[in-house]
Amino acid sequence: MRSIAITSGKGGVGKSTVVANLAYLMAKMGKRVMILDADLGLGNIDILYDLKPSLTLKDVIDGKTSIEKIILSGPLGIKVIPAPSGVEEMVNLHIGQKRLLLEQVQKVIKHVDIFLIDTAPGISSNVIFFNLAASEIFLIVSPDPCSLIDGYALMKVLALNHHKHHFNLIVNHTKGENEAKDIYERLEMMVSRFLKGTLSYMGYIPFDPKITLASRKKKLFVEVYPDSEATHSLMEITKRVFLLPEVDLKFEITFFK
Repeated sequence: MRSIAITSGKGGVGKSTVVANLAYLMAKMGKRVMILDADLGLGNIDILYDLKPSLTLKDVIDGKTSIEKIILSGPLGIKVIPAPSGVEEMVNLHIGQKRLLLEQVQKVIKHVDIFLIDTAPGISSNVIFFNLAASEIFLIVSPDPCSLIDGYALMKVLALNHHKHHFNLIVNHTKGENEAKDIYERLEMMVSRFLKGTLSYMGYIPFDPKITLASRKKKLFVEVYPDSEATHSLMEITKRVFLLPEVDLKFEITFFK
């Protein structure tokens, strides 16, 4: 089983949209996929799949129910662990709540091939926690300078404070591959030089109006526009994901003692 945190330093880079569509392509390939919506204060994976949860992780944290009872089924059998939206106290969980969440998650991941963790943007304690919990970290950035600066800041915190030294990069909303590779080369140089880490290039997704059209329809762009440039690009990224060495899921529970 693979556990992948998909994260970003800045909001608005299309991270959750990438997660939802990436999961769909993985499921199309026959993989059993589960998504943890780890943006605990502003969850939206359920919206992207047009699901309507009656219970969320807030109810699990509050001890009202177990995680098994909140899991939703999305397209192609994708399992979704939904987060609440607009619940301020979920933004920074204390250590006891984090341990409870990990214990609950460990109960339901035994029978999946890919476990995707859609983190919130930024460098909050929740974001760091979920990145440390995954075996692989995929950073999503856009060409916006603020996105690049904040993305590097997130890698800096993870590398210098928490000993994570390998990251994978997806460049979203680009004009094309040349722009994406230029962004990668600049970030890779900084990660190598200043963080003593490595950054792997996973691919790019071009700016495509069909992504917005699909979102307004509450549909996945890979599903309704299978021949779009964005879909082809994400398919290439999906193929590269499966070329990476498989790593067992490890939750860094002891780190938070």
